[in-house]
Parts: sequence; C-alpha cells; structure tokens
Amino acid sequence: MKMSQRTRPMSFTRSQLALAIAVAAAPIASFAAPGSDSDYVTDPQFSFVEDATSRGIGMVNMITCFIGAMAPDQLVNQGDYIALIDQGKCDTNSRSNSSNSGSTNAGASAADYMTVYVNSSRESNTTPMVTKAWFEDSNEGIESTIFVRASATSAPSDDNPYGDFRLDFRGRSDSGNDDDFLLRGYLEAGTNGVTFYQEEVAGDHASTTALKLNTEGTTSGSGRLYMVEESGFGNSDSEFSFAFNDDYFLRDSQCFSRDANDAAMSVWRYGVYDADTGERVELNSGFPIEYTPSGQSTVYHGYLGYYGLHLPPEAATALAAEDSPEVERVEYGGGDEPTRTPYEVVQLGGKLMKYTRNEKTLAEIDGVRFTVFVADNASAFFANAENFQQYEAYWDDDSSTLKVTGSFGCDSNGCSNRSFDTPVNGSLDYFVTRGGVRGWSQSLGGELYIAVEGLSGTPDSSAIEVTYRSQNLVYPSEMPGTLYCLNDCPTASSINAFVNQTDQAPVFSPMENSNNWGETLSADVVEYTTLDGLLVDGNSSEVEITDSSALENFPQYHHGLRSGRLFTSLDDAECQPSSGTYCDHKAFNLETYYVWETGPNSWNQFAAVKDDEGEYVEFDAPWQFSYTVPEGQRYGQFAGQQIVLEYGGFGNLWGIPGQCVNFVTNEPASCEQQNTRYVPAFAIPGGATVTRGDDTYLVKWLDREIRFAKRDASECSALTVPTANEVTLPTVDDYQDPSDENGDNYIGAKPTLDTAPRVIHGSVKY
Repeated sequence: MKMSQRTRPMSFTRSQLALAIAVAAAPIASFAAPGSDSDYVTDPQFSFVEDATSRGIGMVNMITCFIGAMAPDQLVNQGDYIALIDQGKCDTNSRSNSSNSGSTNAGASAADYMTVYVNSSRESNTTPMVTKAWFEDSNEGIESTIFVRASATSAPSDDNPYGDFRLDFRGRSDSGNDDDFLLRGYLEAGTNGVTFYQEEVAGDHASTTALKLNTEGTTSGSGRLYMVEESGFGNSDSEFSFAFNDDYFLRDSQCFSRDANDAAMSVWRYGVYDADTGERVELNSGFPIEYTPSGQSTVYHGYLGYYGLHLPPEAATALAAEDSPEVERVEYGGGDEPTRTPYEVVQLGGKLMKYTRNEKTLAEIDGVRFTVFVADNASAFFANAENFQQYEAYWDDDSSTLKVTGSFGCDSNGCSNRSFDTPVNGSLDYFVTRGGVRGWSQSLGGELYIAVEGLSGTPDSSAIEVTYRSQNLVYPSEMPGTLYCLNDCPTASSINAFVNQTDQAPVFSPMENSNNWGETLSADVVEYTTLDGLLVDGNSSEVEITDSSALENFPQYHHGLRSGRLFTSLDDAECQPSSGTYCDHKAFNLETYYVWETGPNSWNQFAAVKDDEGEYVEFDAPWQFSYTVPEGQRYGQFAGQQIVLEYGGFGNLWGIPGQCVNFVTNEPASCEQQNTRYVPAFAIPGGATVTRGDDTYLVKWLDREIRFAKRDASECSALTVPTANEVTLPTVDDYQDPSDENGDNYIGAKPTLDTAPRVIHGSVKY
C-alpha cells in the first residue's frame, strides 16, 4: 500500500542517547566547490555524546541506531520489508576496531549484517508513526528473535530535543526456553525527559539497568542511572547521579563542559567525495547476496566482498558443507524487484596477499609513530631496553634522533602499548648491522622498512629511504607456483604441534623459523607450492587452520595466523652474492612479496564467486590516500604529519592513529589502566582533503562521538546531583511486551518474506 499524500513519515531519534543530553555542537563547515544538491553537501551527519553513563544503555543505543538504519520513515505504509543492518556500525567496540584498523586487519571491519523484518505505518498526520521490527539474532550460539515496537508522536525539535516516542523490545530464544536467553526493556522520551529500563539473561549472566532523566526546559535537568550485574564470578552494581545546565554536566563529583568547542571528537564513519562534483566515491568492494541451503526453503541474506563472504552462522555452516554451493547476487536498478544472478562459491581456508612497494624518506615520516622489534643485545638500542621486545618509536628530524616512547606487548588480556613517562633516545646504529629497521606503522598503512643497513656517520634523513606497502588479494589463478619462507613459516605440522601442545612439551609458536631475523642456510629454507588457491608445505599438506576452538587459548592468534614474507625466487633473498645464505630483510628491496594468512574468521579466508564462464568476480582493493594532519593542539603529536589512510568504500576510512581514553574522566589514559577504551586520536575536520596520486578528494565526517571536556569541580558549583530518594527509577511494571500475543502491545509473528532486502543499512534500494 502506497503512503497517502496527506500522511507524512516521522523520523525517530537517530543519534545515540548517552543519557540523551544534547551538546551545543560546533557548526558544520560550509562547503564551497560542490553544488548544494551534491552528496557531499546533502549526506546527513550525526553526533552523539559518549559518557560513562552510556555503557549502561548500550543495548538501547544499538537498537536506536538500528532503527535509523532500517529507514522506517522512508517506507511508511508500504508493507513488510527486509532490512540488512551492519551491526559493526552500531556497536561501540566494533566501531573502535574498524576505525583504527590498519591494512593488516581492516578485514575485521567488513560488513556483518543482521537481518531485520520491518513494518512502518501511520494512519494520518495526527496519529503516531508505528514501527514494528523482528531482529534475527544469535547470542552465544543461541538463535533468537528480538521483537521491537516503536511509536513516534513527534520528531525532535528545538523545544523538545528528544521528540515524543516509546520503544519496547523483547528478545527471546527461538527454542521457546527463556532460560536460554531473555532480553526485555523499554525506552520512553518526551518533553519531561527520558526513561529507560532493561533486563538481560544469557546463561549464567544477568543484568538490570534503570535510568531516569528529568528535564527542566531544554537546557537543564538531572537524573540517576543504576546498573547491577550477576554472574558465576559474583555480583556487582554501580550507580551514577547527574545534573546539567546549559554550560556544564555534573556526574557524581566529576564536572564537564558541554561546549563542543572544548570537547574531544571521535569519528566512526567518513565519506569520501569527488572534489569537483561532490559525488560519493564508490568502490566495487562487494555486493549483497542471497543463499538458500540445499534442500531448504529458508533464504539467508549476506554480503560478498573483498574481505570474504559474510552470512549468518547457521548459513555459513550449511554452505561450507555443500559441494559447489551457489549464491545469488542481488542487484538494484530502481524497479519493484532487484535482479538476481547465480554464482558458484569458492571458499578456501586461507588467502595469499601481495604487498607492493611505496617509498618516502626518513625526513618525510618525521614524527610518525611505528613499532619495531628488538632482538638480542637490546641495551645497544638504549639503556635498560629488554631483549626480544617490541617498542614504539618515531624519528625526530629536528634533533636527528630516534625517540622511543613505549613498549608493546601481549598477554592473556590482549595486546597494549605501555607508554614511557618521557621518551628516551634510541640508537639508529643498532639496526645498521641488522638489515635496517623493520617495523609496523598504522599511520603508513602497515609494514615499513627504514634502509639504514651499512649506514655510517651522521644520517642524512632526506636521503634515507623508507619503504611501506600497499596490499592486494591474490586470486587462485594468479598465485605463484613456488614460494620460499625464511622467517615465521607456518606448516601443517608446526600448527598441529602448537594447538595440541602439552605442558610437558611447550611449543611457543605455530611457525617454523619463528623470529628468525638472521642468516638462513639453504637447508632451513621452508619451501611451499600452491594448488587450487591453497598453500602446500613440503609434506604435501595444506597450510590452514579454520577451527576457532583450537585457538581459543591463544589470544594473540584470535585474529588469525600470518606468515612472514614469502619470496618467489631464493636468489632475491641471498644475503650476499654467492654466500649460500638467505636473509629475510632482502624482501624490503623487492617491488613485491607475499604473505599467507589463515584463521577461523571470514577475513582470514578466501571467498569468491565464479560466473557462468568459470571466471572469478574480482573486487577492488582498498584505496590508499595521503592525508596531512592539520597543525594545532587538537591533533597532539600527529599535528603536521603526513599519514596513509585506507578506504574500503563509502563510510569505511581506516588508519587514523589511536589512543586510549578513560571513560570515567573522558581524558587520555594508558591502555593498561582500567576503565579505558580505544578511540581515534583525532578527527578529520570538515572540508579536509586527501590525495591519491595526482587526484584530490573531499572528506566529510558522517558519525561522530563527542566526549565532554573535564573541568574543575568548582565550575559546576551551580549544579547539585539528586539523591536516590529524589529520583524514582523505572521498573519492569511499566514494560509492555511486544512479543506477548495476549498483550495490547503485540506486534505479531515475524513475517515470512521471499523478497530481497529493500534497505541496506539506511540505503533504500527499491
């Protein structure tokens, strides 16, 4: 049914709530060159406040983000439809990983779609817009459906910044056993403030969150947030009381400014545009697919792209069990229904990446941070340096000194940087006899090499070459027949020994020649062949590991296993002519080398499709852009630096260096401390440009987080936080279950649809 001309849609609150306390945001930059109707000007921008209180309402923040991505206001009174929602774009932790991804792990930020069935309706301009949604979800292996009913009476306005709406949600296991999984709660907003309540039970973990925000006009208010968690490890509860006026926000005894000009910004999505026309820069990075398992009628929706195949877990399992499975590409042309094209799926347990050389000088990377591994005799690098340790450093061109800023290490809790209180001077001479500086820089897109081998005397930074690499996926038909490995060389037997080790015989690496930085005899070179897209070791065994349970005790490999540099010719790796020994660092002089990757994640594996002529459908590799960070205190240690960013398609711009912030104080902090989270170190401002070769492009932020600046408590003297007795928190008594078929709020059973998705994360396709 088409929407009548007299019935208008109504937008729900799109930005995340973070207590729904609005901030006086800085104005958006004006755009000069592109036309006023260009994508660059018209693409919407969303800001939200991130605060310690936000952690208590993470689920409703996600659901609110999901509703915006379902585009219900654009499909009012048009019946049931399917929307695909990229979960990573609505999840704080996923956003943090993707925005800060370098080239080596950007695949972790590939689209992860959730299927949602939606119906949006409005009887007239004087009645609420009602959105009903059924989310297909998987929680710790338990398949479930989340029922959502949202009713909007009025949209946000200057007089009522939250709008008038009510949202109730209920998640329940598809098995019908609420002991498996239970999620229920509601969110209500209006001129008097915001009320939120949530309960969640999953296995032995249970939590309850209650929030009440009372507002006085549009610029002041107060409230309380209470959270309790129960698990097999014990119980914990926390509580925040808060108050705010036009200028300040007081959380317990913590005082913050509400001025966006003082606030820190983190952007989670950027758009890149043609500098002349303002049109979006789109890459052929992938397309939506549909998959129906053999012998079944269920249609699963997913995505196939440069970083692999993405389907719901049960669909991925079914597809892996089929011989020569097929999927259908879904193409949208503006008609009532998209066209579908069948393709044969090819899935392999690993993939080969090709690394191509790019160059700068040492002077040109002045101030750019990188990590470097120091092996033996570390005291020659700097006093008190530890052997076999990874350090963070940068070249300071003014003093012609290598500055060491911290160490980097991994343990059972993950990996983090341990910053020094004061940088120490490191010796560049340490690397002169060690084949040069071999490191990794997020700002340069991944691996780098500083050619100081054999250097003597005072270094001329403008003449010292720095090599960094761009990478491309290698399709099976393009793989070299033979590859050679000198350092970190996985084989089937070395992987098996590592994952099946015992306490009596510890194995420290799944690689042969682990951390082998010296000369290698020909007898110790690991030789591979390739066959049908897989790497095969000298025992004719395929080098792959796809079982996540085998790696669950090794957090350093949860994101996959990567080989060292692979050569196509041993002559290229010879340390000295006719020496008969081979050196890994010789790869840095080559135009290209290769790396094999395998692991349990979709981005660790090769997935592609063949057309009806048996040819692979190839996708664009991410583009590399050069970006010069502006000067100014806001950009800290990165001010004035030229860094490399990677662009994986609209909204996906990676490579901004990161830092940790304390989510209680909102201030930068060591990642080792408690209560910290990882965020981009700065935001690219409106009106900024990036370059690729001789071409210039415009960049515009799309979704940004605002963190209030901490102030002395005396500045919040006009505010008083309420006591527990002064705020009545919501309870389950006011909850209205949208999944209860006997209740007044019931939205009905999940629709059965065989149509293609109409919306893909906010974009209406037909």
